[in-house]
Amino acid sequence: MSLGNSDLEKDLEELPEQVSKALEIWHIAKLDREKVDATLYMKFRVGSTGKRTQGEIEAMINRDDEHYNASLKEITAECNYNFLYEKLLSAKKRASLRTAF
Repeated sequence: MSLGNSDLEKDLEELPEQVSKALEIWHIAKLDREKVDATLYMKFRVGSTGKRTQGEIEAMINRDDEHYNASLKEITAECNYNFLYEKLLSAKKRASLRTAF
């Protein structure tokens, strides 16, 4: 797909900010998931009266819907970041090829 100069200029102008915002969203989603995991760990650990192993608690966390939803949000944010980052790299490559000749 060939983009015109105006599309390339627009991509080079807008994509860095979009990539930065996507990275921020990804990191926030990661922190949110870690917070959910920590909360669930404490919930399951306190409720276990010391009878559950570390592995059992981790398995309970991984099965929990809150963990699942937080993980999906993190994965979606990571994919969006990678998509925008690759799009930015492609625009930079096109720009360098355009000026090479």
